[in-house]
Amino acid sequence: MISDRSRLVSLDFGRLYLRDLGPDGPGAGPPLLLIHGLMVYGYAFRALVPELATSRRLLIPDLPGAGDSDRPPPVHCADYSPTWMARVLLALLDHLGLDQVDVLGHSWGGAIAVCLADAAPERVRRLVLVDATCFAMPLPLEGRLALVPGLGPYVFKNLYRRPALAHYLARALADPRLLGDDDLDLYWDRLARTGGREAAYAMLTQLANDGRMAAMLPRLKALTCDTLVIWGERDAIVPRDHAERLRDAIGGAALEWVDGCGHAVAEERPAALTTLVRGHLGASA
Repeated sequence: MISDRSRLVSLDFGRLYLRDLGPDGPGAGPPLLLIHGLMVYGYAFRALVPELATSRRLLIPDLPGAGDSDRPPPVHCADYSPTWMARVLLALLDHLGLDQVDVLGHSWGGAIAVCLADAAPERVRRLVLVDATCFAMPLPLEGRLALVPGLGPYVFKNLYRRPALAHYLARALADPRLLGDDDLDLYWDRLARTGGREAAYAMLTQLANDGRMAAMLPRLKALTCDTLVIWGERDAIVPRDHAERLRDAIGGAALEWVDGCGHAVAEERPAALTTLVRGHLGASA
């Protein structure tokens, strides 16, 4: 039976929902902090829990603006920038009394993980970046429409409905049939809550800001922790060449491909991801 201490944690920005699972005591090794991507929440890591939480404490927060966490107006939280998100997670570690963790960041969560490791390198022992959005990238038509000045916020808030979310989540999978109606209902419920789409829109504008994404490169080059880059070889969200660019930007980083897998590796190939994570983090994982 996996220990479950999940709860709401009060931080400066508001309440953050934390899934806190697995052993919590001497000999368990550093906890593993898992950071989810855009349009989803901590539920995206559900298939990793049965294996990893048997020997390792897992910390799976719903990022501010997502899941069951509070959704402050973007103007109050630096437009949900990855550096602001990283500060929130460092405050979470302080609240939990944790000096050091391992970190896995997926997609937009990868950019946040890099900012966290850059801001506090002593707090991150080992890092796993899964299909991470650390460089400027082309957006699909719906994404470009949502960023049109003046019109964009209205388009995103009023026209981005359940079918649009279903289209995005299906694109994240090499096999779209894996997207079940129940999973889509959960993701849409959280995104559609008051403030959810405003927060997601703010994160999307961060991702599309070439200048802000260019600022990620010096952070990548400055990383000192052991880093593994993992990539779904059929990722239709983030360009394939970003995998090599990311590996090459981080000194000593390794790159592993997951065959036949799309962008959402944790949901599509959880067993393969678990094996790679365990190999990188060590025996206690």
